[in-house]
Amino acid sequence: MSLSSVTISGTLKTNPEKRYTPTSIPVTNFLLQITFFPRGGLNGQPRELASQTVRISAWRDLAEECEKVLKTGDKVLVIGRAQVNAYTTNDGKKKRDIEIDATQVIKLGDVSSIEVPKVLEEIQKPSFQKVSQDLEPISGFSEIASGQEEIPF
Repeated sequence: MSLSSVTISGTLKTNPEKRYTPTSIPVTNFLLQITFFPRGGLNGQPRELASQTVRISAWRDLAEECEKVLKTGDKVLVIGRAQVNAYTTNDGKKKRDIEIDATQVIKLGDVSSIEVPKVLEEIQKPSFQKVSQDLEPISGFSEIASGQEEIPF
């Protein structure tokens, strides 16, 4: 059993393509384009958006549903397990690709049409206050922090 889990969101780059294994199990594959801000940004310069394409595989009932509901351009959230596929191309170059074996695929609506619930508007933003210097230390904390012995764990 694997405890690894990946959650990504993006835009479908291709229509889902359903096929069947030799044992008649449906599997649907599609490409998901993920857009992100790369790390860095030197000297306060604005960062350009970057994108990456990831292959998604859905199996059995999820495969059937993805093929019926999804189409190119849809925004989706995918939860699943990441796999790294290593292979050698026809010209002899070694390559690796990431593929997500989906356990859940959620079609997202237009993000710009989402409204903030009234309840969230009423919640006050937290405020920060300066801490007084004359506070008493937490009982036992100074003993642990100042002791020279090894911590027993």
